[in-house]
Formats: sequence, C-alpha cells, structure tokens
Amino acid sequence: MFRRKLIQIVLLALTGWMGNMSYGLSQTTNQNFINQMNSDYQTISSYVNGQFAKSLGFFSTLGWNTPPGVFDFLGTPKVEVGVGAGADIVNLTNLNSLPLSALSIASNVSLPSVVPIPFPIGTARVGIFNGMDIGFRLAYLPLINLPDLGLSANYIGWGLDFRYKILDGLHLPTVTVGASWDTMNGSFSLNTNVNQSSTFVSSGTTYNDTLAGSTNFTQSWNINSFGAKIMVGKDLGIIFPFAAIGFQRNSGSVSANIAGTVTETVTDSGGTAQPGSGASVSVSSQNTGAPIIFEPKYVLGFDMGEGFHWAVVGESNGTDIAGSTSFRVQF
Repeated sequence: MFRRKLIQIVLLALTGWMGNMSYGLSQTTNQNFINQMNSDYQTISSYVNGQFAKSLGFFSTLGWNTPPGVFDFLGTPKVEVGVGAGADIVNLTNLNSLPLSALSIASNVSLPSVVPIPFPIGTARVGIFNGMDIGFRLAYLPLINLPDLGLSANYIGWGLDFRYKILDGLHLPTVTVGASWDTMNGSFSLNTNVNQSSTFVSSGTTYNDTLAGSTNFTQSWNINSFGAKIMVGKDLGIIFPFAAIGFQRNSGSVSANIAGTVTETVTDSGGTAQPGSGASVSVSSQNTGAPIIFEPKYVLGFDMGEGFHWAVVGESNGTDIAGSTSFRVQF
C-alpha cells in the first residue's frame, strides 16, 4: 500500500514537472522570437547607418558649381549669385539580403535599394583682390511632411571657400586651387506599417509568426568637412568645360534609430499559440557612427553663358555619384 502511494506521488510529480518544462519551452520559443526580432532590427539599423555614413560627408559638400575662372574685385565680373538643385545617390543594395532570423525586411522598413537625396542650393561669390575670390554656399531643405508616404525630412548646411588662380592665358587652361569648409546637420524619418506573416526557427523547430504595428526609422547627421582641390578648365567661348580633383577631411556623427510598438504572435505547425505570444513589444535599436574621415573628391562639369550662366556638374567620392545643375548671374 505504501509502495503504491509512493509511486503515485512520484508519477504526479513527474507529470507536473514535464508540464512545467513544456510550458517553459513554449515561453522560451516566444522569447527567442522576440530576441531574434530585436537583433534583426539592430542589424538593419547598423547596415543602413553604415551606408549613409559613407555618403553624408560627401553630401555635406555638394553644390560648389562655379568653374575655375576667378572673380576680380577690381575687374569684371566682381560678383556672382546663383541657385541650383541636385541629388546624391545612396546605395542600399544589400538591404534585402541581410542575414535576418525573424524579420521580413519588406514588412518592417520601407526603404528602397537606391535612395536619392536631393539638395537645393544657393551660392554667392565675390572677388576680394586680383586672382582670389571667396564663395558662400547654402543648402537648405525646410521641414517637409508627407503623411501619405510617412516621410518627413529637413536639413541645413553652409560653407565657405577661398580660390586662387595660378594659371590663365589666351592659349592656356585656367588652373585654380581652392580650400573649403562645410557643415551640415539634418534628419529624415520614415514610418512603416508593419504587417508580417512569416516563419522562424527555434531549437530546430519551425514556427509561424505574425507581426502587426508600426515602426519609425530615423536617420540623422551632423557633419563638418574641410576640403582642398585643384580645378582645371578652358573657356572656349560657347562652353567652359572643367574638372577638379581634391580631398575632403570629414568629422561628426551619423546615427540611425528604429523605434515603435508591434504585437507578435507565435504558433506551432498546428496553429497553437505559444504561451506569452500576443503581447505588445517595444522596438528600439540604434546605431551611431562617423562619416568617412578622409575621402577623394572628383568633379566634372561644364558652364555656358555670358552674364547669365547655366552649369551642369557631376561629383563623386569614388563610391557615390551626385549630379546638379545651377543658374547664376554675374555682374
């Protein structure tokens, strides 16, 4: 009799222990999904921020669209003012092939594989003495909100440059050297309605998962840049082609952040929800880096006009390609 009761007690204890272990494993399955989800968001923000960090130092210096002819305060022209616009291309080509465990990238961050960043530009330049001039550049995007796209953006940047003409003549090219200092800060954000239905693997078993909610991706930057270059061109009367080569020394910070709230549900192959699923989870991942410290600068363009000028310019740092056009008045 005593032995039978002892066996019953042991069996009951084992049954309870196995039930607790099964519940604990289910809880672990759900927590594994949440951990993998947060790790995936961190992978996304780190990758995107790394790509923008390669571009934003270069982007902060774009828009110096004047050919190498230097203005002379004692001669003509003395002053130039202009407006223009352009765009830099940031490549996110590997975004859709990131090694993610729990997330489907298209359902969680709505970023294209190629991101054009526009820059409206205003410039002014004045001769200060024979063979030297000074220029001012302003890049400004006022706060824009596009609720239908979930997009908002704004930035402001400005710069100064000094140029000195070292060679010019009737049958010679115009050769100018210059130094510039530029600064820019700004940000853009993109909201995404999360609606994911996918699978993930925990401890060798495949589970079904769903995510619903919203996330906000924010990219911000604060950049200072010093540059120097040599410009070469020749005024052919109708057209003034020119090219330049130089370098940029960048400093500052570039950061990306993903934040939001999502509701996650994890079920097994039979459709049974795992304990702990169905809860709201706060998403928060951040990556902070620096722009490329030292990078080359290549410029190729042409200028046309007399008094009223139109220029088209292409610029590159070896990885990005940017293009711009401007209209300028000289007097």
